[in-house]
Amino acid sequence: MPELLRLKTDAFLFTIKAASIDKRRDTLNSTLSTRQIGASDYSIKTQPPFKLLERPRAFKDAPYSLLHPPKALNQCAQIALEAPLFFENTLYQIEWIFLREVQAAQLSHRSQNMCDAFIFTPSEDGLNARLTGTINTGNDVGWLRLPLTFELDGKTHTQHIAFEVLPTKMALHQDLPAMYQTIDAVYPLWRFSLVEKTEQDAANSKQRGQFPLMWLANFAALRERFNQGLKVICAAPHNRLQPTVANIKAAKLKGRLPHKLAEQVKQDFANGQHDKRYAVKKKQLSVDTPENRFIKMAVSKSKRQLAEFEQKLRQSNQVPERQRLSDSFLNELHSWQQPLQKVLGQSFLNEVGAYTGLSRESLVLQQKTGYSAVYRIWQELKFYLDVFGNQSSISMKSVADIYEIWCFLCVKHILEDDLGFDLVENGAAELKQNDFFEYKFKDDGLRGAFRFKRADGVTARLAHEPIFNKKSNIRSYVVNQKPDIVLEVSLPKQANPDEEKQFIWLFDAKYRIKTDKTPYDDGNEDIEGTDYVPDDAINQMHRYRDALIRLSESQPSNNTDQPTKKSRPVFGAFALYPGFFDQATKENPYAPAIEEVGVGAFALLPSQAENSYCGHQWLLEFLQVQIGSAPSTKQDNELMYPKVSMAERLYVKESARIPYAGMRQVLYPDLTMTAALSGQRGRGNSYFEGFKQGTAQWYHIPQSTFLKEFKQHVAEEIRYLALASTSDTQSSTKQIDKIWPVKRVTVLPRYAITEEQAGKKSGKTDLYYLFELGKPLTLQTPVTNVPHRPIKNSMKLTTLTRLERVTRFSEIEKVYQEAMESLKGP
Repeated sequence: MPELLRLKTDAFLFTIKAASIDKRRDTLNSTLSTRQIGASDYSIKTQPPFKLLERPRAFKDAPYSLLHPPKALNQCAQIALEAPLFFENTLYQIEWIFLREVQAAQLSHRSQNMCDAFIFTPSEDGLNARLTGTINTGNDVGWLRLPLTFELDGKTHTQHIAFEVLPTKMALHQDLPAMYQTIDAVYPLWRFSLVEKTEQDAANSKQRGQFPLMWLANFAALRERFNQGLKVICAAPHNRLQPTVANIKAAKLKGRLPHKLAEQVKQDFANGQHDKRYAVKKKQLSVDTPENRFIKMAVSKSKRQLAEFEQKLRQSNQVPERQRLSDSFLNELHSWQQPLQKVLGQSFLNEVGAYTGLSRESLVLQQKTGYSAVYRIWQELKFYLDVFGNQSSISMKSVADIYEIWCFLCVKHILEDDLGFDLVENGAAELKQNDFFEYKFKDDGLRGAFRFKRADGVTARLAHEPIFNKKSNIRSYVVNQKPDIVLEVSLPKQANPDEEKQFIWLFDAKYRIKTDKTPYDDGNEDIEGTDYVPDDAINQMHRYRDALIRLSESQPSNNTDQPTKKSRPVFGAFALYPGFFDQATKENPYAPAIEEVGVGAFALLPSQAENSYCGHQWLLEFLQVQIGSAPSTKQDNELMYPKVSMAERLYVKESARIPYAGMRQVLYPDLTMTAALSGQRGRGNSYFEGFKQGTAQWYHIPQSTFLKEFKQHVAEEIRYLALASTSDTQSSTKQIDKIWPVKRVTVLPRYAITEEQAGKKSGKTDLYYLFELGKPLTLQTPVTNVPHRPIKNSMKLTTLTRLERVTRFSEIEKVYQEAMESLKGP
């Protein structure tokens, strides 16, 4: 492994090695360049500052420095980098070689896994002692802090070295804050974690509340100032003259007495009362002041809070499979309590009473040395996130988890802001706190989802990670399935009296970009110039779509043994990934696959308003086509949402109509197409006599004419032809009196259709649909007033049931309205 970084102090030589990072650096530079974002300042931070024996060195894959030399080597607290060195999903080898006689050394990170990754090797056979380990950054981005603890000359020393781990396909300082803002608005405090590899500034959040992790993070940053202020108070506690009343016998009265008291004593003596006590008011110095009561309360509550933290965390960490916390972190929590306990043992606090609040502002708490520091820090501990600044940091959940929840909420916002849905049930309150004070989602499937309703009666449920197993209504028969995002849309029952229509789309957030070609690639993907989702993510979408089966009773019944009807409810499964595209001008590379088979991916990133960039436009347009947009008026509602139009729009798509080999998949089992017979020019009377007598066996129509009106795959679903012949009463129109069953439909060039089939011979090469007809059915009441010039005016898609209910052509109710396209011209 090439050496990336070398820092040499009088105590140790610190090195970091990794495989070539050139590709990741180039990817990040390309991302920032495409997004028109300038490069950030990259640096390595040390705490406390240490003295370097030589100028630090950072290498690329060639022997030249990537460091800006620090101005002073004696107190080096920050080392600037010319280019980033630390990236997500990268393996780094880290080593401290000790140049002095070190007896022991360890990494004192909060995470037990991080600590276990490092091994201390004592000095032997002339080799220096060393601490060596490897870290895979994974999907953890932010500041990675390496707290080294070592024993030298009988003393324990601690040295922190920190560097920022960067994502390659996201702009860390632009995208993550945008995601945090979206998540915090719905799931406050969910993103914070007790123990992760990396940490980030907690100032990005504006949440307030009694959240233990926030209090702990802030106390860790402020405790030194807190303890220093308490030391000053203990050395010189505030006191003031306070009035006291003492009942004293006359013999012990001293000094000059008030005139009224002297007269009272004189009168009592005259009456022979020599043992009577007299109330004497005095002022004396006392530490039982409101300010000291406040200090005692602040110290007591801080000590109690830390003790509760330690106790609960030690209990949670005892289970072997849940040991996330290192002993050094738990011992550090314990050590934080010792100075507070020492303050509570001060004798002057024994005289201090209980804190009951401040009746007015105290200049002592605001201005006096020690008191003012503790008072300000307590306000920060009380309202931590409102006044955090940039001084506190806390672990966040991995960026993969953050991206997943952000994608989930992005779909929610599209439903509300763009598709006209109103939130009727909020599942955001279904968070629970685990034993490590972190918020988690409840595993309650669709019951804990967001529920929406729209003005047209369409309802939707949006769920995060519902579990589909062998017992659920939507069942996975072999292996439990747990997709990240499930969107279920239901049509109103009045639009579908026979059955409530429900449609499901699955989304899985994948915080990954395809970086390497596989042996199975077709070679058409330019992974260097275009962001693609990894192949395994697409394979997982196929699994989700095909694994889930909906069970429903074939007929309503109270019989538990009623046979169930199985159907495939998933109309599409899509990966969401952080690819960057100008979605306003470019086409989704997965658009053809989405159209053909209902499986693909959508690039999804936070929008950048300053660059006029919309990071969710492809997903928005897809959902608009599937579900429709919000109607603005009642009239718009009727035009945009005709009965069952959404179902037709979905069922007519190619991806929804792929059957098993040898079978057909239809929405309307009695789909009927109306059309007028061709003109008589060039055709013999026998051709038309066959339709009149019910002996005709063939009907043909140009494919170009059909496709101007309908989608191609609708032709295979047509079960009946309602062919209009010349009316006996009106020569200008035709009428339908027979319904012809369709045995088969084929596509042939016109010259391949015989004279017997078409009524005349033709040498044209244009493609035609040729319908093979069965024995006709006769309508009790013919359908009249069928136009026939041009033929498109006589073409409608309906059903046999609907056709039997009307007597005039204009009354025929159309189906597959969305499958029809308007035709220009007369």
